[in-house]
Amino acid sequence: MRYFRIVVAVLLLAVASPALAKYPDHPIQIVVPYTPGGTVDLLARALGQKLTAAWGQPVVVLNRPGAGGSVGADVVAKAPADGYTLLLSTNSPLTTNLALYPNLSYDPLRDFDPVILAGENSLILAANPKLPVKNVEDLIALAKSEPGKLNAGTSGNGSTGHLSLATFNKLAGVSITHVPYRGGVPSLMAAISGEVQLVFSDIVPAMPQVTDHRLNALGQTGLHRAHIAPNIPTLNEAGLPGFNITAWIGAVAPKGTPKAVVQKLNAEIERTLKDREFAAKISAIGIDPLGDTPEEFAVFLRKDIPRWKRIVKDAGVKIEGDH
Repeated sequence: MRYFRIVVAVLLLAVASPALAKYPDHPIQIVVPYTPGGTVDLLARALGQKLTAAWGQPVVVLNRPGAGGSVGADVVAKAPADGYTLLLSTNSPLTTNLALYPNLSYDPLRDFDPVILAGENSLILAANPKLPVKNVEDLIALAKSEPGKLNAGTSGNGSTGHLSLATFNKLAGVSITHVPYRGGVPSLMAAISGEVQLVFSDIVPAMPQVTDHRLNALGQTGLHRAHIAPNIPTLNEAGLPGFNITAWIGAVAPKGTPKAVVQKLNAEIERTLKDREFAAKISAIGIDPLGDTPEEFAVFLRKDIPRWKRIVKDAGVKIEGDH
């Protein structure tokens, strides 16, 4: 079936207009709606190198953080629908932000053409080493003994980290204060410096800090331990049954991008994700490679949006105003 889809993609390209047949004939821009150094940024740059090598055109990564990824998503929604501007993002601006921001300037289903579901990853809950906790049980006990005194950084309002913290508070019966930052790396640095005591972070940038003992890892947010963090228990294992929040990463293009271009992007990214060396490389930084067709990703999005709306509602997360 996979080979059939690739053949269909090739046939579509063959009957495309001469202009499409030349795609790409100038640099491609991948917009990452987060700060440099995070999981999505690292994946974008790794994919960019592969696309550059395959097509002979530079692939440039543009970081446009803000509003849980909505700022970068808005940039792409308004970009020309020619295949030269893509959004590579976690689920936040494409799913959860619909439930968080009442006045989004874009609609994920109306304004984007799905390209591919590239991968997924868990987050990690880590503490400043000066905080007197060794595990999740200690943290819950401390938070209950000092209600409202602990705070945790995340990559921003409405981010997967924010929802993870809200879910943690609800399941544990505590009230750890949320402190949003403009990206994952700034939130990590805040936890290391002691500006906040805790952080919900992508595993990728957090693990070096844990290895060097600048942070104390307490748990992972998914149901399964990540390849790069086999010794860190999941929050589900650590006393919060049912805790399961993971961030997926997908690529979308502005609505109206020629189908032949979308298929060509999908086929090359899919091929890259299935490459053993590349798959091992991104697995080592905490990303489970996935891959699907644009049509399958479209169906996935339509189902995932209401799922995340339920998570937002259950967590009680609200953001005042728009982005």
